[in-house]
Amino acid sequence: MPDAASPSDVTYRRSSAEDAEVVFELTAAAVAPLALEPYPTEVVETWMTGRTAETYREDCASGTLWIAEADGRAAGYCHAVPGEVIRLFVAPLFGGKGIGRNLMVRALADARAGWRGPIRIDATLNAVSFYRQWGFVVRAEGIFPGRPRHVPDIAVKIMELNAALDPWRGGSVQGA
Repeated sequence: MPDAASPSDVTYRRSSAEDAEVVFELTAAAVAPLALEPYPTEVVETWMTGRTAETYREDCASGTLWIAEADGRAAGYCHAVPGEVIRLFVAPLFGGKGIGRNLMVRALADARAGWRGPIRIDATLNAVSFYRQWGFVVRAEGIFPGRPRHVPDIAVKIMELNAALDPWRGGSVQGA
């Protein structure tokens, strides 16, 4: 298996409807290695239950996602709207290469656009430390919404970045 690209080899672009399958596959690939910590096997095995590429098509078509690509392959993505970072995933092969950091810069720029209040994210348990590095604090515990009733809940931490204390506010993003 070839080595993952360094951050300098990564390009970032806005999504289109054709990216729905890639976003679905990236999400599934990023979730697969989560067992047994911090989620039980039955949660990880059912994480994508009820989801298909169509689940992501409307968001992709809106152009509100950022797609990271390296060596002609999708390496990760993020999705944010004013006031909220909705999701950020990096393919396991590309972990530790700075792609998550670069996606987060873009996600925060989108979340800040026209927004003056706190920025929220419902963070998966494995991602809490990542978001803490950006100044987010845990405000509550929650459950990922929209799951079918017959599958176990996905626990999340509801985190918030206070705009007044945001150490990253004011920066600009190339291409954002």
